[in-house]
Amino acid sequence: MGFEITVIIPTYNVAKYIGEALDSVVNQTFKGNVEILLIDDCSTDETPSILEDYKNDHPDRAITILHQERNARQGTARNRGLGIAQGKYVFFLDGDDTIDPNTFEKMIEKAEGSQCDFVMCDWVYAYEDRKLMYVNYDRFLSNEYLEGEYCERLLEAATYFTVNKLYNREFLLKHGITYGEGYIYEDYEFYVEVAQRAEKIGIVSNPFYHVRVNEDSTTKKDRKTTIHIDSLVKAVEATITKFDPRWEQSYYHLYKYIVKKTMNYIRERAPMGQKRKTIKKVLTILNRKRTDYYVPRDVVPLFYFYFRRKYVQNSRINQLILIDDLHHKGQLTPLFRKAMKAKETMLKNKTISKLNQKRLIAKKNNELQRYEELSIKENVILFLGFDYRYIGNSKYFFDYMMNRTHNTHELYFVTTNKEVPSKYRITPRSLKFYKILNQARIVIGESWIPLDFKKKEGQEWIQLWHGTPFKKLFFDSHEPFITTFNKNHKRDKQRDISRWDYLLADSTKAKEKFTTAFAYPEDRILNIGYPRVQWLKDNRYNQELVKELKQSMDIPEHKKVILYVPTWRDYNYKKSVLDLDYTLDISRMQQLLGEDYVFINKDHSMGRNQLKSPNVITPPNTLEVQNLILLADVIISDYSSIVFDGLAIDKPFYLFINDFDKYEKARGVYGDMARDLGDFFITTEEKLAEKIVKEDVRLDHLMRLKRDYATGDDLNSNELLLEKLTRTNLVNF
Repeated sequence: MGFEITVIIPTYNVAKYIGEALDSVVNQTFKGNVEILLIDDCSTDETPSILEDYKNDHPDRAITILHQERNARQGTARNRGLGIAQGKYVFFLDGDDTIDPNTFEKMIEKAEGSQCDFVMCDWVYAYEDRKLMYVNYDRFLSNEYLEGEYCERLLEAATYFTVNKLYNREFLLKHGITYGEGYIYEDYEFYVEVAQRAEKIGIVSNPFYHVRVNEDSTTKKDRKTTIHIDSLVKAVEATITKFDPRWEQSYYHLYKYIVKKTMNYIRERAPMGQKRKTIKKVLTILNRKRTDYYVPRDVVPLFYFYFRRKYVQNSRINQLILIDDLHHKGQLTPLFRKAMKAKETMLKNKTISKLNQKRLIAKKNNELQRYEELSIKENVILFLGFDYRYIGNSKYFFDYMMNRTHNTHELYFVTTNKEVPSKYRITPRSLKFYKILNQARIVIGESWIPLDFKKKEGQEWIQLWHGTPFKKLFFDSHEPFITTFNKNHKRDKQRDISRWDYLLADSTKAKEKFTTAFAYPEDRILNIGYPRVQWLKDNRYNQELVKELKQSMDIPEHKKVILYVPTWRDYNYKKSVLDLDYTLDISRMQQLLGEDYVFINKDHSMGRNQLKSPNVITPPNTLEVQNLILLADVIISDYSSIVFDGLAIDKPFYLFINDFDKYEKARGVYGDMARDLGDFFITTEEKLAEKIVKEDVRLDHLMRLKRDYATGDDLNSNELLLEKLTRTNLVNF
């Protein structure tokens, strides 16, 4: 039997975690043949017996257990596994880590589809309480692939992991790439070699590899011996000996990594008297290789002193230690900025203004600190709205709860919108807001929640989100345009995600996508539908309301209404001149359709569709989009989730998409959804007009879509959400 993948897992005293690691391999969605090689490195706990039991409990799995004759560390164990591996691809997994169920399926799909030497996925820290923490900000992760000399961009990484990669075994064998043996930091040379030998690397944007935060890890012990610094010097020597880069920036990035790690290790793990000796040894190895390498001009203060001031190249050890100490204490950057700006004078009025400002800030901080000491009130629910707006799921669920009889809870909505009655309305970031935020038992959001809002122990935060994603969302997308301008984008957003206790979904397909997009536990996603869609279901036959809406917008009753709602394009992010070629030419559509149709234009890009015509209406922002869906006869969009809202009440829709390839590079859409929706894709105004006139939407196709993309008509989302909150004891009603 041939194996597509060999998983190599070295083990040493991981009895507490190895079962979970193996479960994560066995429970992959990938259906191909997987070989599991377990190499135990003379464990002294129950690890060997756990491995044997696991193998016996899984006779249908190709599990091989090998025992080392002596403890020789992970590099030796991994090399032994690599020597007997039979799979086309090799994946290394540490015995205390885990992988997401989709890991192999997604990685091998990219590997097979583009002939990569290896494919890497993103990674995340995993804590004992199942909380994940994303800390990565490597800019190269915004690429689908790295090719040629740019494969060495891997050397830019803040952490050199070899375990989150699916290697073509022939690639490793061809170049004789193996791990270092007999010392701790054995993966340095392996990591550098695969980067400098690869011709093509595929990148999966999801953080599928979960690095357990394990204080018992072998790389954190023996701090009173020289084992760490001796291993570090050996690893650096072996790595630099094999270092032969193609890219001009590779020296800088590798040396930066090694020097920074060296300074960290000597601070945390070196015995007394070994600090300067170790730095000197490492710098000697680096500078013997080369000192005249490229250094970027725009670098952070730490690396400015290290490399632009040439403390590294000139082996200025005392200065390196001083700068590292200032950096570690958080003092380097402020001092650097002061020195660069060199402000010698300050106007008196500015001084007074700043003093007053400081007093006001201090007063507010004192108030906030006092609020943090308040106890949680079991019956308080705080709605943050959709970025403080009274719209969407937040509005409809709030309205439902506000209008219930026999309420015993306090409701608050954070907004300036006066449609919310004053007794419920709270001004964003006011002192009252912070007071209620600290008293609320439940906090409900519908978009990203600011990180400075502190979650208290005992609170439950519910994320309603704002739509079923057709365009790839967050971790499912490389988001190259956004991450180019904000390297901390994903790290900051994941910090918010980690605070959500529950996430609302509107369909089985949405739940599936949210699981990978947010790296979020499936069992905490509530697939019970959206309150805003429930409003549509409740009013789908309300002809009186439709009549009122048409009258309010001066739409003749006999005319058919076409709602046009395009979505934002990532490739216009931070652009002063927007590329609007993707938009529908409504003027042309009017010519093709005639006077029997009215367009409601929700395109607010200020592009070519700002037309003055009685048959083209630009609705006010204050008008809820659900009203527009209700009165529309046809919906035209592209990548927006609005079509799934309409699908719930059987609204015909078309997707006008003329930039698919361009959008795919900028953000991308989910491939399975694109296939499901392919029959609704239209690329020209002429074809679209023809479809609309013929009413060419197959009802049976809509019904099939509803099974995966909508909740059942018999479900009431508001009631189910309230029931879930009550059943899980989130609040006492």
